[in-house]
Amino acid sequence: MNPARYREILLSLFYITLVSIPLSVEWFSPNWHVGLTLVSEPLMVVTAGGLALGLLVGWLRWPTRYNRLDLLLGMHFAVLLLATLLSDNKLVSTKYYLSLVLYLLTGYALPKVLELTGREWRRAGASLALGTFLLVGYVVIRHLQTGFSFSISYSIAQPFSANGHTNLTVQLEPLILALNLLLLGCGWAQAGLRRLLVAAGLTVVLLVVAFSFSRASFCSLLLQAGLLLAYTRWAASRRLLLVWASAGLLIAGVWQIMTHIHDNASLHNTPLLQEMSTVQDFSPANDSNAERLNRWKFCLQLFHETPVLGIGPGTFPDRYLDYVRHTPSHPIYLDTQQRMNAHNLYLDWLVEAGALGLLSGLLVLGYPLVQLLPHLRRRPMPLLQLGLLAYFAFFLLHSLAQDFWQEPRVIVLFWLVLSWQRYCARPQPYAAPQPLPAQALAESSSPLLN
Repeated sequence: MNPARYREILLSLFYITLVSIPLSVEWFSPNWHVGLTLVSEPLMVVTAGGLALGLLVGWLRWPTRYNRLDLLLGMHFAVLLLATLLSDNKLVSTKYYLSLVLYLLTGYALPKVLELTGREWRRAGASLALGTFLLVGYVVIRHLQTGFSFSISYSIAQPFSANGHTNLTVQLEPLILALNLLLLGCGWAQAGLRRLLVAAGLTVVLLVVAFSFSRASFCSLLLQAGLLLAYTRWAASRRLLLVWASAGLLIAGVWQIMTHIHDNASLHNTPLLQEMSTVQDFSPANDSNAERLNRWKFCLQLFHETPVLGIGPGTFPDRYLDYVRHTPSHPIYLDTQQRMNAHNLYLDWLVEAGALGLLSGLLVLGYPLVQLLPHLRRRPMPLLQLGLLAYFAFFLLHSLAQDFWQEPRVIVLFWLVLSWQRYCARPQPYAAPQPLPAQALAESSSPLLN
């Protein structure tokens, strides 16, 4: 096959895959757990397989340049592979590891091998945004039909988490960031009708986030807003504040209307400020936080048993359930007997891949932030670097209370952003100065100008 034609086919498949990733919802049956394993992610499997096939048969060129991030990723995945080989449950660890490799190939390796151009990157972003907007539309329709209900967010979280409404809002926060950046500085979005459409899209997405009642996402969005206001000119910030204020008023109005159409006592009895104040409450009265604290304590206990390479990737949920069942005195909360991770990416690395896994993972997360350090003192900060800073801050913040390392709807975007940052930081080709036209040369040599 012609290499150019093969690249075009693979790139089209890549775009379709990006549209489908946010839509990994159990459309058919909760028992199918669509998206839970490699088999149920056919588009990503075919895309990654096409990438491997093209490299093996010579239709695609192997990368010839590797930077420090590539080496850090190789080191992290080598540690995870070693931890998988030494795992007590090799089947679970192998499935987990292969899933991570699949998401890395889709979000990071494919753009690197295909060497996406600027236009192709914009199309990739548009594809992911399209899938996310379709998800937003689906959620809004469900809310209009049934009213405000956490069960809608939980159903979106399936099959990757049995009880986690944060998953939905974490998918939407990067879209909110992109829309804010468009309103701040994109010339295309400054025209009257286009700006109105972007502001309307932002309002709808914020509406879904507000309905989710996710404390972590509320905190993350406040951080995003603070960074955008701190690193942009006041004139641009003022316009953005006006859009936020208008969106807030519309959301409050819709909230009042919906609570009268679909009465939900739990929403009336849970003020927003009161809900936000429970972020720091780890008492038994707060089931969610208390259960997280128990899992974190058990992580440290397991780490002392296997400090170097851990118990094996993906094996913590089963180990925790076994511990709970054999410890009658262990407190039982709403999520205690759910097969879930430690709800902390860093502790999951520590317990499942040991100190080496945590160290290598922190190096991967720290690398893009180090690249942004030179821009922190710039006021205003370039929008590209500001967007990257806000995104990585959001990911690091959520990782304190969640582990999305195997959640494709979150982690594929993370790999894409890393790859995009690498593309933006590439050395620009040298542009030779253009020769002056004959008329300009004649004028420059005129005695009147000397």
